[in-house]
Amino acid sequence: MNFAARLRKSNWHLYAAISPFFILFGVFGLAPLFYAGWLSLHRWNGLSAPVFAGFDQYVRLVRDGAFLNALLNTVIIFVMAQIPLVIGALAAAAILSRLKGRARAFYQTALFVPQITSLVMVAIVFQSLFSGSFGIINKALSSLGFPFIDWLTDWWGIKWVIAFMVIWRGFGYFMVIFLAGLAAIPPSLYDAAKIDGAGPFRTFWSITLPLLRPTVVFVVIISSIGGLQMFTEPQVLFNGLGGPNDAGRTIMLLQYQYLGSTLGSATLPDLGYATTISIATFLILLVVSIAQAGTLKRSLQVSE
Repeated sequence: MNFAARLRKSNWHLYAAISPFFILFGVFGLAPLFYAGWLSLHRWNGLSAPVFAGFDQYVRLVRDGAFLNALLNTVIIFVMAQIPLVIGALAAAAILSRLKGRARAFYQTALFVPQITSLVMVAIVFQSLFSGSFGIINKALSSLGFPFIDWLTDWWGIKWVIAFMVIWRGFGYFMVIFLAGLAAIPPSLYDAAKIDGAGPFRTFWSITLPLLRPTVVFVVIISSIGGLQMFTEPQVLFNGLGGPNDAGRTIMLLQYQYLGSTLGSATLPDLGYATTISIATFLILLVVSIAQAGTLKRSLQVSE
């Protein structure tokens, strides 16, 4: 059989039909990834010719105090924000699932509004709330006999402000996901538990939580990915500078500064090192995602 006959007999037209996706994926997905790997081995300020540095960029990353400080800030803010966020959203979803009609619709809408609110406006509001001398939070603390706290200059205070912003903005989004997971649980299970005399806590612990486990793990995965890539909140809160003593500078904000996008920053532009930071972040997220994906798989097996 010659080549033309084999071509007519093959399913080439089917492969041609799906080829645009793979072409676009190769051009806009794989090619930038390989270019990023090449660029991470160079020093480049974006204007002059790139200078090959090899793996010195990665050695620099491990020894860089600014990167280690940004990593520490990111992890601390992640723990302060994401753990209360997931637990609070789950509790709110469990309470709202018992409401019906307009009451439930009102609370769902009210709690989801922060997700679609402009972060620039949110930053202005939080700067006013946590202002050292005139903030509402400090006024309330003073009325209760507590001392003023310099939220926007204190090392821990800055992290709490960013964590509060993350919680306030992401609460409604995770709550909606949990509500969807709760809606998938058959009501007959709750009816059977009620007949057996199980109370609300026992019902939640023995029925709701086990069946909701895949949803919980999914929320933890996306919250981990979003939390470790935290950028917008500290960027708009401190104009891209990370706050006093860089207490609010996260990994993504440090990368942003090395891209030369922050006016007034002492960090000199180095697009190669910024790419090295992004690859290190990708590897951290990959390890975290693989570990959590294994947990999700086991959760699905248990729920089945």
